[in-house]
Amino acid sequence: MIIPPLPTPFDQNGNLDAEAFRDLAQAIEPHVDGLLFYGSNGEGVHLTREERAAGLAIQTPRKPAMVGLMEETLAQAAIALSESESLGARVLVTPPRYYEANLGHDGLLRYFGGIADMGKAEVWLYHVPANTKAQLPLPVVAELAKHPNIGGLKDSSGELARMAFYASQKLALELYTGHAPTFLGALGLGAKGGILAVSNLAPKPYKQMLALWQAGKVAEAQALQAEVEPFGRVLAQGGFVLLKQALRHLGLPGGYPRPPYPNESPVWPTFKPLLEEFRARGWTVG
Repeated sequence: MIIPPLPTPFDQNGNLDAEAFRDLAQAIEPHVDGLLFYGSNGEGVHLTREERAAGLAIQTPRKPAMVGLMEETLAQAAIALSESESLGARVLVTPPRYYEANLGHDGLLRYFGGIADMGKAEVWLYHVPANTKAQLPLPVVAELAKHPNIGGLKDSSGELARMAFYASQKLALELYTGHAPTFLGALGLGAKGGILAVSNLAPKPYKQMLALWQAGKVAEAQALQAEVEPFGRVLAQGGFVLLKQALRHLGLPGGYPRPPYPNESPVWPTFKPLLEEFRARGWTVG
């Protein structure tokens, strides 16, 4: 499966544009296998409780949905978990980060296990150290994988050694990568697909690569990975600011980042030709 972490559109005054959020989801959904709301590219940490609820209330996904949960305590997580219930969605959970040094392995087990014990949604672990600056140690992952309500893992680190560990331990988790430049490598180490920022813009080549890999056409998949690598790498450098700028360029309602983040990315001059090449090949959504 190829799943995009949808951006959350704000208007130029920094207000949530819920209708644009709905329209963006509906524009992208036919091209992908599911939707992730409030992931790293969804700026979930920039939203109030009321905005999070309003943004989800207007959604009507027809394909499997996930909701990012990026909280610091179990009490906060319980509230965010309730917000996701309206969509019947899985939750993608990052480790607490502000006081990470005080948690230790046992604290991480209590946090993720506590959310899973609430039983309101299937829990997926989310390792994205570039954003959280927090670690999800491999022994903790192995222990949490035994919980009956923890069903998956998204690893956006790009560290293929971690994917190799997951495979070697035969963890009872669905494994997904969030790192487009190493997408094929992750598939080779057991990932079932990708939850990729690039799939907001151009899911087609990544769906094709997944299909080639599943069909055993390894050389063709390798050639395609080499071809699309710059697109994923440069988009990662620009993050959600560049992603929203690219969506606007394609005529999609990506909106703007919430202040103080800029409307335009310094990486745009490098990324724009790559985006135009993908559009000329019929690979983009817009």
